[in-house]
Amino acid sequence: MKYKIINKSLLKKYFKICNNGHFFELRYQKSINRIWIDKNFRFDENVASLAGLMPDGSLIRDLMRIYFHQKKDISKIYLFRDLIKNLFRPKNRIFIRKGHGAWDAYVNSQTLSVFFYRILGISKSDEPTRIPKWILASPRGVKIAYLRQAYDMEGTILKKLYEIRFITKDIEYAFDIKKLLKELGIGSIVRERIGGTHRTIQYRISIYRKENFSKFKEIGFSIKGNKERFDNLLRKHKL
Repeated sequence: MKYKIINKSLLKKYFKICNNGHFFELRYQKSINRIWIDKNFRFDENVASLAGLMPDGSLIRDLMRIYFHQKKDISKIYLFRDLIKNLFRPKNRIFIRKGHGAWDAYVNSQTLSVFFYRILGISKSDEPTRIPKWILASPRGVKIAYLRQAYDMEGTILKKLYEIRFITKDIEYAFDIKKLLKELGIGSIVRERIGGTHRTIQYRISIYRKENFSKFKEIGFSIKGNKERFDNLLRKHKL
């Protein structure tokens, strides 16, 4: 399976394009914001990592701002910033600020927001979250990169070390995660639950059993608390 390569015809549908050396300069309609992407832009592990962060972010519904929120690990804020800088080279400033017990990062760019929505398939804030279709049709490493960031954002490991859990409010996203795990040989179960601050319906994707834990090592965790607990889970099951 090969990386998906950027489709210039699709770009032309949404952007004004100028050649700029090794890059395409893109501008959406009359927007003053521009981005620069490699002419051979690939939907690779870096793009998948950015997409995997977005369930903890927000593509504002008017497509004027991309926002990312993080409580667990400030390094994810810098990962979000650096991926955007390296992949799209926006001239817009990427703002980082500390709130009440959390960090925020955001960039005001209509061109970049439209690229996220139309080209990368990132859901808007008023739409159900879905895994972008190109992830499912990409090489194994791309799928792993997406899940690694998604699980850092929304994954947990129970204290008794018998379950890896992922929580989402969107049922279709739950089954997207289940499907992507299955393509990596990892079995999982989707269950409905009541949870969250407002006690709403959520969906839990649960991974059990030693053989699934072993395969999950390809994905793993990088956030300290979950990484330590996952290491303990592996030791408990002699993996």
